[in-house]
Amino acid sequence: MDEELIALKEDWDRLVIARPETDMPFYSWDWFYHSWIHFGKPSGQELFVVAISEKERLIGILPLVRGLRKSSGITYRLLCFCNTGMTPRNTMFTDPAQDQEAVFRAAWDHLFEHRSFWDMLEFSAVLASSSFHRFVLEAEHRPGYALIQNTGSVAIFIELTSSFEDYLSSLNKGARKDIRKHVKIFNEAGSFRLVRFFEKPDEMEEGLKHLEIVRCNSWKGSDKNPHYQQYYQEITPILAKRNEVKIAIIFLDAVPIGGVYMLSKKGTYYGCIRDYDEKYKKYAPGIVLLHYQLERLLQEGGKIFDFCGASYDHKKKFGTGHQNHSTFQVFHSGWKSRFIYSAKTFWLPLLRWIMRKPADRDFILKKKQ
Repeated sequence: MDEELIALKEDWDRLVIARPETDMPFYSWDWFYHSWIHFGKPSGQELFVVAISEKERLIGILPLVRGLRKSSGITYRLLCFCNTGMTPRNTMFTDPAQDQEAVFRAAWDHLFEHRSFWDMLEFSAVLASSSFHRFVLEAEHRPGYALIQNTGSVAIFIELTSSFEDYLSSLNKGARKDIRKHVKIFNEAGSFRLVRFFEKPDEMEEGLKHLEIVRCNSWKGSDKNPHYQQYYQEITPILAKRNEVKIAIIFLDAVPIGGVYMLSKKGTYYGCIRDYDEKYKKYAPGIVLLHYQLERLLQEGGKIFDFCGASYDHKKKFGTGHQNHSTFQVFHSGWKSRFIYSAKTFWLPLLRWIMRKPADRDFILKKKQ
């Protein structure tokens, strides 16, 4: 199977860059391949990449994996995107010369022709404005299967204007004050202060070392998965050769106290990792780093900085816009698939209701009335 995946590399990347909505570093073949090698394969997942061809030319790819998951006391087979914790959003790639919906439908039909291989299909972190999102939504109206759509996932971004001062003026007074206050505190602290950007391939090893030090001292702590560091050590030099990655580290007295790992493509930057050392929390290294980071991106003609990940309060505070995402769970007519759907839509909500305190149940009833 690995050989088949390797054989797709050239056509995979051709499809990814063919459409603006999929021309992102984390959709590349290299990103998927290394995610699969370091996270998917070691966890027991199997490749389930759907490749659509016409006259021996690849026109569509739906990059899925298959694994086992346990829920409601039953183990079932799940088809999903690979390594969704590392990838900000997911989709299917298609040739722009083709009817996109027809390619989507071909992949969809293939999945249901082979439904004996899976019990639940999950498309996570699908951008609400994407064509793939609109297509999957239509599944709710087709016979033979059921769909659950989980909304509410939001990605915060900053639209980079003509200058940093223009960006500050777009924020509320409290956010502006926070940035200016913490930058001043940092600039008056210690005897040695530096914000350094690592961009060239021969700089990445050093940048990753500093980033790992910051991560180990953050609230997250050192990642216990040995594949985590290996993954970034392998994928980062590849991205650096394409000018698609930057690492920014903030130092105080020669100690790295904050860091960000950014992917970049055509003026859009994606903050995949953001960490700071808990011991230096009073200096707000994340806010200070955001200040210098945005100044640098503006100098380079950047257009968007996408925070990626969960929409924490600090992202909302400094963001200027957001993009909605959905996670879809799809079920077919097989008994196990129907059982999981029933558990998710009826039995589990009923159990949660029963376990609530009587006062809470009465409150919800009154709200509904």
